[in-house]
Amino acid sequence: MIKKLVKGKYSLFFLLIFIVVLYVTLNKFIVPFIINATDSSLFVEQVQEEEQLGKVSNDRTHAALGQCKVAMKNDGLLPEQGNFVDDGYEAWALGNGSYIIRSSVAVSAPGEGQGRKYFACKIQYKQGDISDINNWSIMGIDFSSDAEGQAD
Repeated sequence: MIKKLVKGKYSLFFLLIFIVVLYVTLNKFIVPFIINATDSSLFVEQVQEEEQLGKVSNDRTHAALGQCKVAMKNDGLLPEQGNFVDDGYEAWALGNGSYIIRSSVAVSAPGEGQGRKYFACKIQYKQGDISDINNWSIMGIDFSSDAEGQAD
């Protein structure tokens, strides 16, 4: 039956009918469905509040540093004989409550003296009290060696 349609004298007619049906289906059903789906709240990211992007230092970044320290202690990521150095840290706001915190840990190794290990912590603030650990989510912690951390 398909061979008859392809080789028959009405094959061009059926091709045109197929193209018209495809066009109508696309414009009346498929495109409106896609437009409704993309206009829905499924694809909209809720902006919590406007904040400065880039290098920042405020109450939220201080709290983020504290949450990173707590997470490192709880997860056992703090090196042996390591103490947090609180004399300075750097923080970058990425938007929507995401931050990258960079600080260091003083590590004393027997026979080698004291050195520093730098760490970076990516953290997400949800909403609510900044001192509540349930309002933060650690997205990753990474350490670098002493030489890598000083190359700015």
